[in-house]
Amino acid sequence: MFSTPSILDALKSEPDPDKKTNTIMPGGKERVDHIKAHPFSQEELLGAWKNFVVTIDTPQLKVALSAREPQLSGEWQIEYELDTELQYNRLTLDLKPKLLGYLRRHFNNEAIEIQFKISEGNSNTSDIPYTDSERWNSLVEKYPALATLKSKFGLDFEHF
Repeated sequence: MFSTPSILDALKSEPDPDKKTNTIMPGGKERVDHIKAHPFSQEELLGAWKNFVVTIDTPQLKVALSAREPQLSGEWQIEYELDTELQYNRLTLDLKPKLLGYLRRHFNNEAIEIQFKISEGNSNTSDIPYTDSERWNSLVEKYPALATLKSKFGLDFEHF
């Protein structure tokens, strides 16, 4: 992205510290001279992550992003493990740009990057119920009396 020089900026004695400036290098490569990168902690990340998860409308994506805690690693790198390749594909295509934009605005940090990865060798995650019917079946296995109550009172979990 090219930008034209500003006369007002040229008249200033010091450059704006919160402004990102780009320089075009030989060969057409762009060099970023300054990126806003305000620090934040793991606890602040968890709070912002949970606030974003609340705004998600799709139950499967909401469960996928709330199953684990994101990990802050390196400098502004956020890692998050997912259970399946389907979750990876849906989150990467549907939600990653929104999540990344939200976190960058929230922390005023343009250097934040998110890396989703599929967890390997974690067999207990296949037992996690994701859909409403899977959750219902899981609850009925633990508490068989729920099935009796459902049929006795004519309850239907799909209409809540």
